Amino acid sequence: MIRAVIFDMDGLLVDSETPGLTGIQVCARRQGVEIPLEHVRRTLGINAHAAAAFYHPLYPTLDTGRLFRDFADYMHDLALQGGIPLKKGAKELLSALRERGVPCAVASSSDEGTIRLYLEHLGVAAYFRALISASGDMPSKPAPDIFLKAARILGAAPGECLVLEDSVSGVKAGRAAGMQVGMIPDLIPYTQALSPFCDHVLPDLAAVVPLLDA
Repeated sequence: MIRAVIFDMDGLLVDSETPGLTGIQVCARRQGVEIPLEHVRRTLGINAHAAAAFYHPLYPTLDTGRLFRDFADYMHDLALQGGIPLKKGAKELLSALRERGVPCAVASSSDEGTIRLYLEHLGVAAYFRALISASGDMPSKPAPDIFLKAARILGAAPGECLVLEDSVSGVKAGRAAGMQVGMIPDLIPYTQALSPFCDHVLPDLAAVVPLLDA
């Protein structure tokens, strides 16, 4: 039985991944660095510290601290302009969770300020008991730490939690945490290589609702 649900944010709950890819490229160009899309895609689902470790050997002149500060400003402005909407089915699922009394949390690699900005601006922050960021000292996904912290806050055993993710790092983190894992693909397609990490592969968030009563 599912007693708690843990959401990723970018690409899962909010439609931020596609503009985020462009945003990293735009911000890198301000420093005269061209990052190909394939390299930006490699950082999907991981936090800024892990992304910086990936970029540094490839682009040694890139100031990654400045890159991610500029990127945060870029995405914040886009969110305030209405350029980062909720993903399909989000309101339906959140309403269903509230009706059933199932607590939920967001566990994201984005910084806490960004999480709050997006969800408060979209009017859904109140649905969540906790908004948890892995942008500080917490290990990045695919380490399970952020999901285990969410389970503790929600008062549920790991096996009673459903993790909803769209990234490879995210589904691996959910499996490492000993949780049920639902993948809702966004920019990264589901492949059979991901089958050991996924209990469910779903077309959108509304498709999660029947699982709550299973």
